[in-house]
Amino acid sequence: MFSTPRINSSDGPLCHSTPRTEKLESHFESRPVINLPVSVYGWYRVLIFSNDRRESINRVLRRLRRILSPLKLDPRYKHSGGEYDVPGDAGAQFTFYVDSYNVANALFRRKRLDDRTWLKVSDRMPCVRITSAFRWRLKRVLLERYNPDQRSLDLTLFHMDEAWRGEFCALAESCCMSTVIGIMERCIPQLKRLILDRNHLTHLWIFTHFERRFPSLQCVSLKNNDIDSIGLLRVFQFLPLVELNLERNLLPPGYERNVLDIWPSLQVLNDIPVRRYH
Repeated sequence: MFSTPRINSSDGPLCHSTPRTEKLESHFESRPVINLPVSVYGWYRVLIFSNDRRESINRVLRRLRRILSPLKLDPRYKHSGGEYDVPGDAGAQFTFYVDSYNVANALFRRKRLDDRTWLKVSDRMPCVRITSAFRWRLKRVLLERYNPDQRSLDLTLFHMDEAWRGEFCALAESCCMSTVIGIMERCIPQLKRLILDRNHLTHLWIFTHFERRFPSLQCVSLKNNDIDSIGLLRVFQFLPLVELNLERNLLPPGYERNVLDIWPSLQVLNDIPVRRYH
């Protein structure tokens, strides 16, 4: 009845810093090396390790700027110490992030400053810290994306919103999504349609008890995400859904029948009217 396999799709705009097909600048091509993987969000983590505990982040940045020239190094979210979401990253002396692939890849290929100081560069996203100012901006973006006439909230490619240029905010980051849901509950509890397309979602546990917070929600779109199990969708099972879109995820063939078993009220699945045979 349905045929909705996941395909490799290039639909939609690139991330703010995703390299296009033209040749990337490179200043470290004396020997063949592997390039840094491209981040789906356009952000990259740079960890500085050093055997010299007197080393300062400002001195390191000055040296890096000289090495990278003419590329421009604009470190964001810099702080002492490492990050704790990845084993081995916690031991760093300093951490910062960049939103330029060219800069990140150049640092990735450099690997060391000297025999005492070395770099670790990855496509890991920043660990977001929610402040009152950040929460206020989230609220503004949500209300701009809300259609009160249709009671519809479109969060497609949320991390690509112009409001976040130069900053990181992705719904796949649990504290961002949790904060977004809290604002939605306070400001638009009458929500009827929620569109979450192209946000690289893999886990949906944050939506547990969603039916208590948004009892009027009837339509959910999760197109172009990374959901790989029907079980993950059960967080929505008590919503009175009449429309659901799961196109271009990682779900197994024939998942549509299981979806219809979970939501007997469903009328449209993947933009196709549901036909039930008795």
